[in-house]
Amino acid sequence: MVLEVAIGLVAGMLILVGLGVMAGPALPRSLGMARRRGRRVASASRLRRQPTAARTPAPAELHPTTVKALAATARLLALLKEHGMERHAAALRMAGKRLQVEEASGIHAMRQVLRHLRSVRLEDESDQRIFQGLVGQLQRALDDRAEQLELLPKN
Repeated sequence: MVLEVAIGLVAGMLILVGLGVMAGPALPRSLGMARRRGRRVASASRLRRQPTAARTPAPAELHPTTVKALAATARLLALLKEHGMERHAAALRMAGKRLQVEEASGIHAMRQVLRHLRSVRLEDESDQRIFQGLVGQLQRALDDRAEQLELLPKN
């Protein structure tokens, strides 16, 4: 009697395993989706409590050389704003945004802005040296990234 029950349980388990194998990859996926849906609802209720600034999507992964160029751009922006050169700062900011979205066109836009920035002169000599150093740093980072992407210069 006990042996018949044990054989029956083993046979039932084998049938269930066989059905699972026949269902293939769809079975775990369908079970996983049901669990994920429950988590999404819970996380959505948590998101409602957070401020809107915390929900903004994170920028895509950027290459380290591009990050260096953007860091130099941010420092140049601060220096240009400090000296009241809002038009140059706006052009640099727009080129930086383009660099974040599409690297190739952003590099070309940034190079155009750098051509104009080379003619900028600041009153303070120490600020001028810092400015020229940042422009050089940005130029090197852009050249390195353009070489990595194998971009040809636009004329």
